[in-house]
Amino acid sequence: MECMSRCRPLNPDRRTEDAMRYTIHRNSVAFLACVLLTGCMVGPNYKKPIAPVPPTFTGASTTSANSTDQNPIAYTDWWKVFHDPVLNDLESQADAANRDIKIAVAHVDEAAATTKATRSQLFPFVGTDVSALRAREAQNRPNNGNTSGRAATYNDIQLPLVASYEIDAWGRVRRSIESSRATQEATEADLRFVTLSVEAGVAVNYYNLRETDQELTILDSTIETLKKSLELTTNLFHHGLSSELEVKQSQTLLDQTISQKQALEIQRAQLEHGLAVLLGRTAEGFSLPKSPNDAVPPQIPIGLPADLLERRPDIVEADRNVAAATAQIGVAKAAYFPQLSLTGLVGYESTNATSLLNWQNTIASLGASAAAPIFTGGRLKAGVEQAQATYRQSLAQYEKTVLVSYQETEDQLSALHFLQEQSQSQGSAVLEATEAQNIAISRYKGGLVSYLDVVFAEQTVLANERTAAQIAGERMVASVVLIKTLGGGWNGTTQ
Repeated sequence: MECMSRCRPLNPDRRTEDAMRYTIHRNSVAFLACVLLTGCMVGPNYKKPIAPVPPTFTGASTTSANSTDQNPIAYTDWWKVFHDPVLNDLESQADAANRDIKIAVAHVDEAAATTKATRSQLFPFVGTDVSALRAREAQNRPNNGNTSGRAATYNDIQLPLVASYEIDAWGRVRRSIESSRATQEATEADLRFVTLSVEAGVAVNYYNLRETDQELTILDSTIETLKKSLELTTNLFHHGLSSELEVKQSQTLLDQTISQKQALEIQRAQLEHGLAVLLGRTAEGFSLPKSPNDAVPPQIPIGLPADLLERRPDIVEADRNVAAATAQIGVAKAAYFPQLSLTGLVGYESTNATSLLNWQNTIASLGASAAAPIFTGGRLKAGVEQAQATYRQSLAQYEKTVLVSYQETEDQLSALHFLQEQSQSQGSAVLEATEAQNIAISRYKGGLVSYLDVVFAEQTVLANERTAAQIAGERMVASVVLIKTLGGGWNGTTQ
C-alpha cells in the first residue's frame, strides 16, 4: 500500500500547474541566457546622412570641350598630372617629413589604441593580488573568543587568482566600441585630409613661386629696356634734342621698376621659406632655382559627377563623427539599465609559506552582482540629452561640410573657366600694348611726341605683362585647389 501510494499518479490539476511552472521557468531561463550571452543593444543604429547635392557640378559644363588629357587622376600622387619633376620631388619630401602629417599619424595611432582599450572590455579581467600579512590582535578586542580571551599574533599569506567580467546585456560596451571605431576612422580620414592639404599647399606655393619668377623675368626684361631708354634720352639731351625733364622721367621709371623687382624678391623669399616648412626643413639652406612659369593647367572632364565629393576626406571624417555620436546615444541609454557583473577567485591561503600550496589551503569564490540606478537626480536623462545634442551637431556639421565642399568645387570650376577666357583677353592686351610701345618709341625718336607718351606706353606694357603672368599663375593654383576640393582628383573610384 505504501509503495502504491507513493507511485500513485498526481492529480490532473496539479500536473497542469507543474507543467505551466516548468514551461515558465524554462522560458525564463532561456530568455535570461539569451540576454546574458547575446544581449540587446539599446540606442539607435547608424544611418548614413543624406545631404542635398545636385547630380553634377554646374561649372563643369562650362569647361573646355577640347580636352586632350582625360585620364583620371589617382587618389594618391595626384600632382603627377602636372608633369613637373620638380613638383614631384617636393611632394615626396613633404609626404615623408611634414610635421602636420606626423602629428596626424600620431592621432591615428592614439585613436587605434583607444579602440583596442575599449574592445578589451568585452573580455574578462584576470589578475592576481598576492599579499603577506603578519598581525597582532589585542587581548581586549571585541568578541575575543577564538583565542580564549588572549592576544593573538598570526601570519596570513594569500596567493589568489581573481577574475571579473561585465556582462554586456544592454550593449553599453558594444556601442562604446562602435563609437571608438568610428572615431578612429574619422581620425584616419583626418590624416588623409591633412596629407591632401599639405600636398596642395606645396603645389600652391610652388606655382606661386613660379609665377613670381615669371614676373621677375618680365621685370628684368623691362629694366633692360628702360636702361636703353634712359641711355637714349640722355644722348638726346646731350645733343640738345630733349630736355632734362625727359631724362628724369626715364630715370624715375627705371627706379620704380627696380623697386618693384625688389618687392617681388621679398615675396619669392617668403614663398621659399613657406615651402621649406611644408617639406619639414628649415628655411636656411633651402632654395629653388628661378624658373619662369610655363605650365599649362590640365583639362577638366565635362560633367563631373557631384558624388565624387563623397571621397573628400573631410566629408568622410564628418560622416564618421556622425556614426560615433550615434553610438554614444546607446552608451548613454544603457546607463539606465542594471550593470551585471561576475566575479571569481581561486587560490591559496595559509599562515605558513611552506604549506601554502597544499590542497587543504585552497580558496575559491564565485559571485554575481547587479548594480542598478534608482535615483540620480536627472543625471542619466541629461547624459542622453547631451549625446542626442552632440549627434545633432555632428549631423549638421556633416551637411555643412558637404554644402561647403560643393561650393568650393563650383568656385574653382568657375574660376578656371573665366581665367581661361581672361588669359586669352589679357594675351591680346599684351600684344596691343607692345605694339603701342613700339609706335610711341618710334614717334619719340622722330620728334613727333614727348617722352611722356613713351613712359605711359612702357608702364602699360609692364602692367599688362605682369597681369598676364598673374593670371597664368592663378590658373595653375585654381587647378590645384580644384583637385583638392574633389578629394584628390576626378576619378570615380579611389585608388
